[in-house]
Amino acid sequence: SRLRMLKDGNILTAGFSSMSSRCLRLYDPRNLTTKLEELPIDSATGSLFPYYDPDLNLVYIAGKGDANIKFFELDGGSVYYLNQYNSGDAQRGIGMMPKRGLDSNINEVARAYKLNVAKKLVNVIPLKVSRQSKSFAEDLYVDTAGYTPALTAEQFIAGENSLPKIVSFLELRAANSTSKGFTASNSNGGDPKEVETLKAEIAALKAAVSEKAATIEAKSSRIEELEAENKDLSEELDKVKDEIAELQKRKKYRLRLCVDTTA
Repeated sequence: SRLRMLKDGNILTAGFSSMSSRCLRLYDPRNLTTKLEELPIDSATGSLFPYYDPDLNLVYIAGKGDANIKFFELDGGSVYYLNQYNSGDAQRGIGMMPKRGLDSNINEVARAYKLNVAKKLVNVIPLKVSRQSKSFAEDLYVDTAGYTPALTAEQFIAGENSLPKIVSFLELRAANSTSKGFTASNSNGGDPKEVETLKAEIAALKAAVSEKAATIEAKSSRIEELEAENKDLSEELDKVKDEIAELQKRKKYRLRLCVDTTA
């Protein structure tokens, strides 16, 4: 079984019942001996993968080997079936796009990436809410977790806890479109001496790289010059060989004339 912690404090599990049928269960973490609710899904044998959207209080259930993705709503300690996506190809698993990547122009509330083993590819599945209006749907895109961390590393190590910092969906999308993201910072600001030392080391490394690059360039130029000289010498050598061959021909001709005259 797999479980997800819900924003209301309850626990949602996706697994099998005592009758070996797949089901969803809700538990109160203060009393795990009694389930708040159990919702049967089907009698298939593949493992279930739950994907929880805390902003809309929705959970997407995909089963290994299934060809569908089912949607459920969590409300008031109960689970309600909404709808499902169907296809003709079985899935090995799926992954979900983070909220910052969704397209609000088509009312896309989730986007699944389905691993299609039969066709050896990944199917992109946009999950949309059909509406006539083309305006921004504020009820579908409520405030969500932003880029800025709620705690620093030091605070986390010290045992502090905090809820995520919430921003509007439009602000999150704007930050994503400009590729700003979040920036990590040191709460102590860093040791100035250490920073200066690192800067000096970087400058020295850059100077060494520039010097090496200049040396390589000079040697490359010298290699080109030597190759040109070698080419010239090869041409001169060929000329000398041709002259020697011509002289040898003339010598043989003269010797032949001398022999004929003597005879």
